[in-house]
Amino acid sequence: MLELSWDGFIEHTQQGWNVGKPPYGYVADRVPHPVPARRAEGRTKHRLLPDPVCGPVVTEIFRMRALERLGYRAIAERLNHHLDKYPPPAANRDDATVGHWTVQSVRGILTNPKYTGYQVWNRRARKKRGNRANPVSEWVWSPQPVHEPLVTRELFNDVWAYRGRQGSRSGAEPNSHPATTRTYPLRSYVVCALCDRRMFGKVSKGHAHYVCYRDELRRSKADWFDRHPKALWVSGKILLGAVHWFSAERVLGPDREPYLRAQLAAEAGTQRHPESLDDETADRVASLREQIAVLGRRQEALLDQLAEEDGVGDPETTRAFRQGIRSRYDRLDAERRALTAELGTLLQAETSVPGGQGWERLSGPELINLLPVLTTRFAELPEAAQRKLYDAFRLEVRYNRLQREVWLTVTIPAAFAADLGELTRRTVIPSPGHAHGDQPGFERPRQDSNLRPSA
Repeated sequence: MLELSWDGFIEHTQQGWNVGKPPYGYVADRVPHPVPARRAEGRTKHRLLPDPVCGPVVTEIFRMRALERLGYRAIAERLNHHLDKYPPPAANRDDATVGHWTVQSVRGILTNPKYTGYQVWNRRARKKRGNRANPVSEWVWSPQPVHEPLVTRELFNDVWAYRGRQGSRSGAEPNSHPATTRTYPLRSYVVCALCDRRMFGKVSKGHAHYVCYRDELRRSKADWFDRHPKALWVSGKILLGAVHWFSAERVLGPDREPYLRAQLAAEAGTQRHPESLDDETADRVASLREQIAVLGRRQEALLDQLAEEDGVGDPETTRAFRQGIRSRYDRLDAERRALTAELGTLLQAETSVPGGQGWERLSGPELINLLPVLTTRFAELPEAAQRKLYDAFRLEVRYNRLQREVWLTVTIPAAFAADLGELTRRTVIPSPGHAHGDQPGFERPRQDSNLRPSA
């Protein structure tokens, strides 16, 4: 009976029927039950229809998370400032409804795949594991979308993969410690390329620096340990100047597309085109890519397990659990890096890539043209505006002490590149009561009818 019941739920989901209360943002579209006996009892089944009031709230919550990289608490606080515009969800019981947004209610929306238009069942083990979340591999999905989506699949995947700041607070305001006298504009963005840890701000002789200390206790067996200085310092002024130049020239400058195309061509010119590989090498390349993907999924599974178990049990057990997860994650990461290095070696060649073989179809140059062209000096923007843009573009500053190099990376997600462009324009050039074209220093982004946002 249990097996039949389980199969019935699977079939029910694959046909697009919803199980349980409609999630926030949807209402139930009830139809008479297809079984005559149950229909005679007044039983119904239902699909999901967007709620005209709450549906846009769901889309806005995903936008806050994806574009502004806000945490659950920050999103809840912003929603609670305008409860008339963002009505909070109601619990199944009236006495359990709190009347405002909470961290749990925001998290529940951002982790619900039904907003993509697919029907999904078995996300939680409500009987056997005390309502704990099931692994993604055990979810049951409908074969295709069965109701109107509130967010795209790409946007959901982007938000689902984002793990937050991992300990770094949001905003540009100073630390609440009474001894705090300054802020660090690049706090949380600077990473040590040797140990992959985030560097922190520190003042020396009146000047801001970003520092990374060698972890003597936990990482002494790591392969980078002997090459890592005991204290690694880099000037904050140098890094900030590089970020300002990079943002103004390579991201929002008028020549950013030629720069990007030249960089892509240079990178493609040092790699061997897949069709030029012999059979044995091609098989090894395919095998390496598959192994790298598997290791990546195993790392994601560890992070999911860490998020599920974090805070459960006594602190000593939690600490040991986190250390065990971290150790396993590091081993997987070392293996993935080794395989990635081998893959890069196989693909290296002295010959250039033949033209017109598909490398020119990369979406980068098209996506970057969805951003406005601005002539504003980044150094003149308020720190809060700078950090808002750095968060939206997922800025990463990697400092390699051995090569004396700084690598700057920003990401333009195809799922909401146009929204990112609008956020950039509004942040750099506030325009209350003015049309876009009336603002100095702003040029409308070029539209490409061939661009596919899901590319």
